[in-house]
Amino acid sequence: MRDKYPSMSCRELAKAFNERFGTTKSEMQIKSCTKRYRITSGRTGRFEKGHEPWSLGKKGFMGANKTSFKAGGIPHNKRRLWSERITRDGYIEISIPECNPYTGAPTRFKLKHKWLWEMEHGAVPKGSVLIFKDGNKLNCNNDNLLLVKRTELLSLNLHKYSKAPSELKPTILALAKLESKAGIRTRPGR
Repeated sequence: MRDKYPSMSCRELAKAFNERFGTTKSEMQIKSCTKRYRITSGRTGRFEKGHEPWSLGKKGFMGANKTSFKAGGIPHNKRRLWSERITRDGYIEISIPECNPYTGAPTRFKLKHKWLWEMEHGAVPKGSVLIFKDGNKLNCNNDNLLLVKRTELLSLNLHKYSKAPSELKPTILALAKLESKAGIRTRPGR
């Protein structure tokens, strides 16, 4: 075993040992025997100095093949400008020609109702949010959008504005504005 282990793997050594001595030792038994008797192969498992790597002269990890991306190719899932998609939360996003501040891409997706509001009225002021009058997130008409302060939004959410019937919504909105002015921030019914 000491003579053959430097040039053979444990599998080859087990096969040769079993043929020579007529036994049925497994690869693990031979490996354990080499450890027990401190028989070393002399192999370090490292690349020796001057070793030539198998990937020398290849571009990339494996080199180009038939499934590699070609220059100028457009992925099948790329969205066109002005295309729309619906988010998990149910809002519509639209692809606009504005630089994405996170990736530097020339286009980005933005909430459609916010983009439409900004086109007509300018940026949404700090401390304010846009809500839908009828509660339908897919109805992005400017007459369905309403700009409210965050304190008013708190009252609207406490009074369950989005789930209320359409005939009660103007009353709940007026109540939220009144509570916001008065500074009332308690739950309804308390």
